[in-house]
Amino acid sequence: MAKILMVLGSLHKNGFQEQLAKEIEKQIGDRAEVSFLDYKDVPFMNQDIEFPAPASVEAAREAFKAADGVWFVTPVYNHTTSPLTLNLLDWLSRPLEANVRETAVSNGVKVTFSSASAPGAYTEMFADVVKLANQIGMDVLDAPLFGHGLTSEWMTGELALDEAAHEAIEAQITAFLAKIAE
Repeated sequence: MAKILMVLGSLHKNGFQEQLAKEIEKQIGDRAEVSFLDYKDVPFMNQDIEFPAPASVEAAREAFKAADGVWFVTPVYNHTTSPLTLNLLDWLSRPLEANVRETAVSNGVKVTFSSASAPGAYTEMFADVVKLANQIGMDVLDAPLFGHGLTSEWMTGELALDEAAHEAIEAQITAFLAKIAE
């Protein structure tokens, strides 16, 4: 069974990204094993602490290595992905050995992205984060990606997905599982 690592781009408890990720997990059902990365203790990328890397960075790297695919569910911050996500990607793109780029954990990792954000805001973010993921050697499923435009949900704090949203999520799940199986 495929192992999918879910990475939330927000630490907000029961926030929209967590709710969306849980919905994706629910729709995946028994087609894959889903786990969530806890990386709240990963420090800002800093070359002064890179070798040896902090234990929290090593734990994140090991989780990525153990996964068959990684699904990022991230909010939009200033028209791009969250600083939390960017910092993790910075660490994953760094070599495990000084000056040996080929050893970076990001190389070849199969990834995809989803977001619950202001209507349409995720489109530009997806373009940026897909470009970055490709640049650091990830194997990106860049279509279909699921973005949900939040409307009245801002008032309730509860994600509300309609049938079309569930169908779009299903299309991304199907495509990502096929990519993982390649």
